[in-house]
Amino acid sequence: MMFSIDKSITTTYPGTKMGILIMREVSYSGSYEEQELVQVVDRLRQKYSHLDRKELKEIHPVQAYVAYYKKFGYSYHLLAQLESVLKGKKDLHSESGLLQAMFISELDSMLLTAGYDLDQLQFPLLLKSATGMEAYRSISSKKVTADQGDMALCDQTGAISSILRGPDYESRITESTTKVLFSIYAPPGIDSGYIEKNLKNLENSIHSLSPSSKTELLQVFD
Repeated sequence: MMFSIDKSITTTYPGTKMGILIMREVSYSGSYEEQELVQVVDRLRQKYSHLDRKELKEIHPVQAYVAYYKKFGYSYHLLAQLESVLKGKKDLHSESGLLQAMFISELDSMLLTAGYDLDQLQFPLLLKSATGMEAYRSISSKKVTADQGDMALCDQTGAISSILRGPDYESRITESTTKVLFSIYAPPGIDSGYIEKNLKNLENSIHSLSPSSKTELLQVFD
């Protein structure tokens, strides 16, 4: 089996799910047109701008992340990023269409998503409850350690991401990436159908940017 959920997760966070999308023959450089980005921001404003912070925290699936982050004394960071985009303080430009598509998918769905270069991963993958000893280099290349009890996704070399500390540096998407794996962390309280729907939306976005891309796996695990 290429992916499994450890008993430490099912015991501590019953109902946890993880969505996985694997695509091959993708292009790093393909990106959205400027007008498309304008339309994305307009769509996000129509969807969310009428809600204040309190109301945003109560919608599905945000409430599940808010509850999870609160256990560790943190706020769901994607809320702040959404508000920055809605207010025009943060734009959606990126040198990589893959990263653009992932970030837009995150904001649209509010599902916590991470992307990896498939060739840098050693399968099988395991979602586990961190012991607090899982050290790795974060996406910014800084040394971090997963918080004890946080959900961590690991390959055969160690942790490749955790909810609170984010994805690792070694398996990041780069200019040479041609095969990608996207993972959606879904703490208890998030519908499988919603995760699958947004994996398909991300798949469609990647395929629009990389018409030659092929999907190897799209599945929600629980």
